[in-house]
Amino acid sequence: MKDSSRKEFVMLPRPTFERLKLYHRLLLDVKEEYISSETMARMLKLQPEQVRKDLSYLRTTGKPKLGYRVEELKKELDELFAVKRETTVVIVGAGRLGSALANYRGFARYGIEIVAIFDNDPQKIGQFVSDLVVLPLKDLKRVVKRFNVEIGVICVPEESAQEVANLLVACGIKGIWNFAPVQLEVPEDVVVVNEDITQSLLTLKHLLNLRRSKS
Repeated sequence: MKDSSRKEFVMLPRPTFERLKLYHRLLLDVKEEYISSETMARMLKLQPEQVRKDLSYLRTTGKPKLGYRVEELKKELDELFAVKRETTVVIVGAGRLGSALANYRGFARYGIEIVAIFDNDPQKIGQFVSDLVVLPLKDLKRVVKRFNVEIGVICVPEESAQEVANLLVACGIKGIWNFAPVQLEVPEDVVVVNEDITQSLLTLKHLLNLRRSKS
């Protein structure tokens, strides 16, 4: 095995990857110089052994009786999630969901800047959402090129989602965050992350039902 100080990033198991995001968010507000796996586990309601196993995928190692150096661990997680790399994003769909995302200020902590929001509704075009004016879709290609946009967010009804995805791909977008309840067909070099709110609610209902059945 290579020396731990020379580890390279490997393909992480999905559960580990998801927990590393939790650790990163936790570390953003930690002021101490060091943090132990026990402290992280307690704050996130995990087992210390699980925390140590997850962090073993990283180059950063803990020190006996001290734990992990916060800045070093945060820096490596920043690198893993490309936080320091500024990423520009556009939103298609200026309804309630698209507007809520455009108004969310927390994206800036992760190097994400929403540069434009689009819609095809004449009544919405020209209106302001946060600091952004709603633009017509005919301006999408120009904006993507002007701001070197990498990610497009789809916040439109199901029946319009594939058409919007096709338009984003045609403009050179390589990453799509899809909030429409539909499986998109895109080229292999385009990455899609689906956020199905209905499915998440079904999961929550299932877990609540399990808890009720045990009580």
